[in-house]
Amino acid sequence: MTSGSDKINYTYMLTRCIQACKTNPEYIYVPLKEIPPADIPKNKKLLTDGYACEVRCQNIYLTTGYAGSKNGSRDRATELAVKLLQKRIEVRVIRRKFKHTFGEDLVVCQIGMPSYDFPPALKPPEELVVLAKDASGQPIYNASAKHWTNFVLTENANDAIGILNNSASFNKMSVEYKYEMMPNRTWRCRVFLQDHCLAEGYGTKKTSKHAAADEALKILQKTQPTYPSVKSSQCQAGSSPKGSGKKKDIKDLVVYENSSNPVCTMNDTAQFNRMTVEYVYERMTGLRWKCKVILESEVIAEAVGVKKTVKYEAAGEAVKILKKTQPTVINNLKKGAIEDVISRNEIQGRSAEEAYKQQIKEDNIGNQLLRKMGWTGGGLGKSGEGIREPISVKEQHKREGLGLDVERVNKIAKRDIEQIIRNYARSESHSDLTFSTELTNDERKQIHQIAQKYGLKSKSHGVGHDRYLVVGRKRRKEDLLDQLKQEGQVGHYELVMPQAN
Repeated sequence: MTSGSDKINYTYMLTRCIQACKTNPEYIYVPLKEIPPADIPKNKKLLTDGYACEVRCQNIYLTTGYAGSKNGSRDRATELAVKLLQKRIEVRVIRRKFKHTFGEDLVVCQIGMPSYDFPPALKPPEELVVLAKDASGQPIYNASAKHWTNFVLTENANDAIGILNNSASFNKMSVEYKYEMMPNRTWRCRVFLQDHCLAEGYGTKKTSKHAAADEALKILQKTQPTYPSVKSSQCQAGSSPKGSGKKKDIKDLVVYENSSNPVCTMNDTAQFNRMTVEYVYERMTGLRWKCKVILESEVIAEAVGVKKTVKYEAAGEAVKILKKTQPTVINNLKKGAIEDVISRNEIQGRSAEEAYKQQIKEDNIGNQLLRKMGWTGGGLGKSGEGIREPISVKEQHKREGLGLDVERVNKIAKRDIEQIIRNYARSESHSDLTFSTELTNDERKQIHQIAQKYGLKSKSHGVGHDRYLVVGRKRRKEDLLDQLKQEGQVGHYELVMPQAN
């Protein structure tokens, strides 16, 4: 509730209160530069680069705030709104200015207080429809009253009830279900859209609702207008924009399979080949949509179905068609157990191994003392029967001892990681380096930075405690294909040639 010392967070308070009523506040922002100076309150005219924020709830105006930033104007507006809602209030119809026109708007006012000059509206007031008159003869308005025939279906659910409810929210209309027990002990459910009885269904209380919703959906599908095609394109990373180069030939395409999801496979394939893939939607009848998969301006496949799944189906058909004529590179990294994993102990062992291999230099004080005493090398003692190698001392940082944090001791050194990656970069190995899930986020971050330093690619896979990191070489598509054709498998990559019909 507070942000700072004893400062109330009015935005949080207003949002939680309105959400408790199963709705959300609406914030409209407008730069002060776009508002005529005469419409800005006198005490706010010193602001030049600020914002005005209008708060509404279910399209009913509450307050307006002004400040030098968006967040500041919102906080000022919500503060005024909370203070207003703490009083006895009512909703009135007020004539308000919007740009150069005037219109009636629903506003919240304090009971018993005369209507004052409200600031100009920041959004055009919706057309108000008179529903009835109250006891004093004043008209009662509803800002969201629309005729049921203007209802537009939105397909973001799998069943009729979900489609109707989501569409009602989209259209700002009301859908109600009314039940009635019949003489034969069955239930009748009627669907009302904007208080218009649209359809009815019979059965148990649960099945009657589904039956009524199905009938209502069929009726609404007949009233839907014809929509133009909706086109959405996805240009994958690495692809060049249209008109900035030669069109790539589909015959040179290689399918890149890194997932069981066909949409991901199509997107990965486009990125791997530096091409563009587009999904074009065309509305058919009712809830039926057609989706076309277009690769480099060439239609690969299409499917018809509900909008939620038609893209998946079209991409699946496109992958099947491409696999018949084009080679497929399969990335098996995510499949099965990971072999040859570099563990934490293996990385830490590099320091001990290097320390053991280090030779005592000639300028070493101990070396000089031994030689002055007659030692010429080899084992210690008169007959050389003593130890030959110096005693290795465990490397100790700062003041490590009793009470030492074990996690700090187990932390791997950056030089050990760099040595592993440097040796790999200088080698001719085609396999990738896979680092264990034991590493922390900071240690993986170091590996990413070192890999980038040596011109290698790195990527983390998995989530949580199962997250691991893979470092490999940056391979051109042509080089990878040549290696796969010669060896059949390179690292976790596998080549599958198209099967002749």
